[in-house]
Amino acid sequence: MLFLALAVACSLAIAVVFKVAERRDLDRTALLTVNYLAGAALAVALQGVEPPAGLSGGLVALGVGQGVLFIVGFWLFALAIREAGMGLAAGVMRLSVVVPFLASWLIWGEAPTAWQLVGLALAGGAFFLVARPAAEPPGKLGPPDLGDDSPEAGVTDGKTVGVLALLFLSGGLVDVNMKVFRESFSVAAGGTTPIATFLVFVFGVAFLVGAAVVVTTGLRTGRWPSRAAWLWGTGLGVVNYCSAEFLLRALERLDGTVAFPANSVAIVFGAALIGRVVWQERLSRANLAGLGLAAAALVLLAG
Repeated sequence: MLFLALAVACSLAIAVVFKVAERRDLDRTALLTVNYLAGAALAVALQGVEPPAGLSGGLVALGVGQGVLFIVGFWLFALAIREAGMGLAAGVMRLSVVVPFLASWLIWGEAPTAWQLVGLALAGGAFFLVARPAAEPPGKLGPPDLGDDSPEAGVTDGKTVGVLALLFLSGGLVDVNMKVFRESFSVAAGGTTPIATFLVFVFGVAFLVGAAVVVTTGLRTGRWPSRAAWLWGTGLGVVNYCSAEFLLRALERLDGTVAFPANSVAIVFGAALIGRVVWQERLSRANLAGLGLAAAALVLLAG
């Protein structure tokens, strides 16, 4: 359970960094690009990279797909924190546990209990309550931000729900891919690829995707990553790498039907508490009911 607790702490740190970066109006793509560069460098520095004995097409495809999902999913997470607040964004991202939960059941035969099926149904209802925007945008209690937060760039309720829905899907697919690696390619499963090697590959792909966007934007507009983006991106890369590493370690000791829900419950509670206490994020009654229902669902799924 130690690795699971460390994964939770790192995931909450990621949400805090995104919130701070949003308040400082940092470029999300630049932040994420630096993040994945720092994460890959940290992985190499701490554990090195051991080339797998056999590099299969399936492993390469999994790594490339996961790298793309990493940066797209994090970009959506940062956007969701801006539009819906840290508590709701984290709640939706963690509700995406439904996707790997179903995969663990249908693909790997980790059969759920009757209570877990009830939790699955509750999770569906929780998503619709959590995704309902509050009367006033959370986290907008201070002076209005400039740029993308200007009135002309305001987000409609439909767009907010769409962002949360895409975050839900991308978050679930990331966890499914983690499980695929654990079951099919990792050393623990009889494969030839160490965890560190896989994470370096995935982080490297995510960095290349982000770098392509940053360079294209820079050449077109002359806007390049600021010093603050490098600083916060490096910090984000450290906790991002640790979060992925600790979750994979936890999956070596716990079934997916236990590790994923338990991880999600702690993050939902932690993010909602931090958002409320630190940034005074306002939640509607429907949002609060949705978070409560989500917590109940995740507890049942963890059983």
